[in-house]
Amino acid sequence: MSWKIEPHKRGNGTAEIQVSILVKEMKDSFASNSEEWISNFKNRVKNEIPVTNTYRAEFGYKAIAIDLKSLEVFKMKVNGDINYKMFTVIKE
Repeated sequence: MSWKIEPHKRGNGTAEIQVSILVKEMKDSFASNSEEWISNFKNRVKNEIPVTNTYRAEFGYKAIAIDLKSLEVFKMKVNGDINYKMFTVIKE
């Protein structure tokens, strides 16, 4: 299964670069729908991006399903609000 990655905005922080690489690696994900893709994304962010001091990437980034074939990845603010959209991901 192939997913089309449409980039929107990315900062220059280490975690943002790592999340961008992770999303691009997930282009050829075996997820059959957006919910599976999001679950895989959450697990990979939690397990592959190291914790620094009190920062945890799993709380700084969020993937939200639009429908079963598309989703958006967001950078989050500290209070949990959406800061900006990083990617739109669409199943091809």
